[in-house]
Amino acid sequence: MKEPSSRDVSLSIPAQADYLVLARLALSAVCRLTPLGAVEIADLKLAVTEAANEFVNDDGESEAMIEFDFRLADQSLMLELCGARSAESSEELRLSRAIITETVDESEFSEGRTRLVKHLS
Repeated sequence: MKEPSSRDVSLSIPAQADYLVLARLALSAVCRLTPLGAVEIADLKLAVTEAANEFVNDDGESEAMIEFDFRLADQSLMLELCGARSAESSEELRLSRAIITETVDESEFSEGRTRLVKHLS
């Protein structure tokens, strides 16, 4: 496993919509260290919210968590989300992923994990 740097942020939150604001705030803090403009940062916040919605379970009884890792490198910002996927309709999922792919440079979706990359140059 790669040794974390001071430019990496990890966050674990309950898999509930009310807590997603914490991930957006953490992303904003990391973005202050980048040359990204306000529009690009807003796009990243939208992408991370859409990606996190795939893991949200708002039944109020679940103890499920979403783990976020924000890794800032010289040329890119990588966002990784891990958790148990919720049961979204296929139409909602297609729309969400279309939004994500339009707002980041790279995206990868696998069972229990989503990886997003924004290039900084």
